Amino acid sequence: MKKTTLIIFANCFLFFSCSSSKHIDRFQKIQYKSITRGYSTQILLQGDTLKYFENNNETLSLIISKEVKNSLNKLLKKVHPETLHLLKAPSDKFQYDGAMFTTLEVIWDRKTYKSNGFDDDNPPKKLSPLINFLLTLVK
Repeated sequence: MKKTTLIIFANCFLFFSCSSSKHIDRFQKIQYKSITRGYSTQILLQGDTLKYFENNNETLSLIISKEVKNSLNKLLKKVHPETLHLLKAPSDKFQYDGAMFTTLEVIWDRKTYKSNGFDDDNPPKKLSPLINFLLTLVK
């Protein structure tokens, strides 16, 4: 009787632990920062909250819906966050103050990934859909 109970308990434990460990890719944090002399903007998404900053002053705070989070997760999955640091900037106007120096940092599956700097008005093509979506959230 004890062996049967133990076997049933062990099987239940394995069944429930395996079913709950299903891997779901999702972001924990997205930070989009643009900086130039005298001006900066930042979009910060963490949890269900989106915050927008201008010159380090919070100008907007929103609760984002599950649909928005799902859209962001889909866009990020297409970008492959682990390759952010490999993306090359198509232009370098930020080097002479012709554009804002911009970076994208993502915490995805508990790992932090950060892009190289790029012009705010000309991101790497692979990032454009994600960045455009982020910018529409704060407009």
